Amino acid sequence: MPDTVLYLEIVVNGQPGGQVLPVEYRGGHYYLTPDQLRSAGVPLQQGGSQPVAVDRIDSRLQVAYSGETQQLLITVPGDWLPEQRVGEGPAENFLPAESSTGLLFNYEVYANQTPDAQSHGYVSAWTEQRLFGGFGAFVNNGLYRRDLGSAQGVAAENRYIRYDTQWQYNDDVNMMSYSAGDVITGALPWSSAVRLGGLQVSRNFSTRPDLITYPLPAFAGQAAVPSTVDLYINSYKTNSSQVNPGPFTIDSVPFVSGAGEATVVTTDALGRQVSTVVPFYVASELLQAGLTDYSVSAGAIRQNYGIRSADYGEPAASGLVRHGLTDWLTLEAQAEGAPGMAVGGAGAGVRLGRLGVLNLAWSGSSSRNDAFDQSEQAAQALGNRTGAGLGDSDVSGPITDYSTGFTPPPEGGRGNQVSLGYAYSTTLFSLNAQRILRSERYADLSNYNTRSRLSRRSDQLTGSISLGRFGTLGSGYFDVRDALGRRTRLVNLSYSKSLWGNSTFYATANRAIGGEGFNAQLMLSIPFGDAGTASFSATRDTDNQWNGRATYSRAIPTDGGFGWNLAYADGQVSNSQYQQADLSWRGDHLETRGGVYGSRGRFSRWGQVSGSLVAMAGRVYAANQVNDAFALISTSGYGGIPVSYENQRIGETDERGYLLVPSVTSFYHARFQIDPLNLPAEVSTPTVEQTRAIRRDSGLLITFPVKTLSSANLTLVGPDGQPLPNGSPVSLAGSAQKSYVGWDGLVWLEEVQRENLLTITRADDGSVCRVTVRVPRPQGIHNLGPLVCRP
Repeated sequence: MPDTVLYLEIVVNGQPGGQVLPVEYRGGHYYLTPDQLRSAGVPLQQGGSQPVAVDRIDSRLQVAYSGETQQLLITVPGDWLPEQRVGEGPAENFLPAESSTGLLFNYEVYANQTPDAQSHGYVSAWTEQRLFGGFGAFVNNGLYRRDLGSAQGVAAENRYIRYDTQWQYNDDVNMMSYSAGDVITGALPWSSAVRLGGLQVSRNFSTRPDLITYPLPAFAGQAAVPSTVDLYINSYKTNSSQVNPGPFTIDSVPFVSGAGEATVVTTDALGRQVSTVVPFYVASELLQAGLTDYSVSAGAIRQNYGIRSADYGEPAASGLVRHGLTDWLTLEAQAEGAPGMAVGGAGAGVRLGRLGVLNLAWSGSSSRNDAFDQSEQAAQALGNRTGAGLGDSDVSGPITDYSTGFTPPPEGGRGNQVSLGYAYSTTLFSLNAQRILRSERYADLSNYNTRSRLSRRSDQLTGSISLGRFGTLGSGYFDVRDALGRRTRLVNLSYSKSLWGNSTFYATANRAIGGEGFNAQLMLSIPFGDAGTASFSATRDTDNQWNGRATYSRAIPTDGGFGWNLAYADGQVSNSQYQQADLSWRGDHLETRGGVYGSRGRFSRWGQVSGSLVAMAGRVYAANQVNDAFALISTSGYGGIPVSYENQRIGETDERGYLLVPSVTSFYHARFQIDPLNLPAEVSTPTVEQTRAIRRDSGLLITFPVKTLSSANLTLVGPDGQPLPNGSPVSLAGSAQKSYVGWDGLVWLEEVQRENLLTITRADDGSVCRVTVRVPRPQGIHNLGPLVCRP
């Protein structure tokens, strides 16, 4: 080809740039300036306006001319191109949570009447009060109970017990929570939490549902040409994205845990595929590198929670911190103290490559004798309590010394605790092991000012294995030695299997080693769709007594209605021939339940009603119980408008244009929608969908603006009285509104003023005519015409 100038589209690694540039062909080389190459997408470091031979810039750069498509095909090394990240990061989707100002009153009233000669039943009312706004939320809750009558000599219990009173402000921008009042201290897997009346400052990752705090694998690759990248996790396709030439990293990995295998498949435009298999292990117990979690609490230790309303003891403080040093190592530490006691410790969680997670921790304590309850009344109360040991309690937590007779208090001194654990899981099986060793005088705030003693040793080993279509098998071994040296060992075995449809079979058995007999349970559950679920079970206790139970239940539908629960049990135990019948109903404003239960002709009757009252926007609304956040939808005074939450219809606005949505997940980016089809024709709404986030324990007024329009339906004719030709464009002076002439000269204008100047360009000959339109009223739909359009 002779030397010449070609006008070509520049294509870099198969990606057209959309630019046509003059390319000088001279001596077998193609010349462009560095500035032109950079603007076309070639990642050059240097610039310049002097033409250079493209193929001489770097030996790895290739150039080809396509005469058919008139393109200059440039191929650069993949590592020259910018890295692409597939998947949006959490910051890109962040939506700050909001709150309006209002009051909320939750209630749950329960009444029970029994045939017991000692007590005729009782009435209880759990209530919760909230004051919320931009300042946070004040929350108080408690329970009032009143006996309906007792036999002579039996004390009646008529009182109100306050549970928690707290102010909390959640800062979702910085992922922080500030609390004052009744708080629960933070805890690590090897420490205990206690209740305080005081202050707390803590990191709160739950304010960001879009943020995954544990390390997830990122899968990298490189595309030579524009390609499609598919990601498969454990053979399931989880992501498909288009990538440009160059290196890429896939960040949008779904929620996974344990060991797995990822397959990255890159497919170019010609269908050529490259597959890469990457094994991984995800440890949800760890923190991502750079993330820090902490909690600091200070106040007075709360005692007799649920028994007394305001029993606060000695001052105490507690603090913990966790930090993701790397994606495979998370460090943690905790310190707590009270008069006469100080506790501190540190630990770490380590991902062992793809072999699981190891966690280890050490803590030490120093205490005086007066840090424990020395009273004779406490000793007698504890001494009168008897127990066989662990039973069904949580083996990893503190074990109370339930010896008979006089129980000496724990002795002060120095002690230590060592915790060591290991966890591994795959889609086929899982294994968890944990050991905690404590010296005799180790103590923490969980047994401060009590006579309780922590267990000396706790071992637990659990595991499960998937048998494929044959079900899942699980087992567990628990070994606890309490403060007095008594040992309790339990072994558990369970099996579950899915049957036809969604039916399931479940079996479990456990035995105390060294004891007599074993406990067992067999259960079959058969769902019938919307008609309910039937289940049949048989249980065996350690005395070899069997009990059978049959139930038929139906949950209340999500949009309200009726539900029920019927049960019959019989066997060798004391409550043989047990019968139960419950009926429940939920409407738009409350939920009610009631029923009977008992055996051998002695039946108890009960009833319950629950709901909430909300004061917002100058009115009081009745709704179902609000457990988290809620939204009050306003359609600007128009009633009967359907409202949907996350594409699920909730109801219609009332005659004043309001609807309360009681079950909204706080901080979640929720979608609220209205259906404008029920609005009058002269009414318009510019927004039919809003995405909002609401703070915890709060409510938000969400207004959909609705505007009444003045619209016109016109008939336009020319000077000859004939309708203007259809398709003629119509413009309205002073407005961006456009319209067109339809059949028979009809024109629709959605929004007009009292006086309007229209300009029409005739579709037949291109001539222009004008007409002035005057409407009689400021609102409504106006049918006007015929109106003459004159040049």
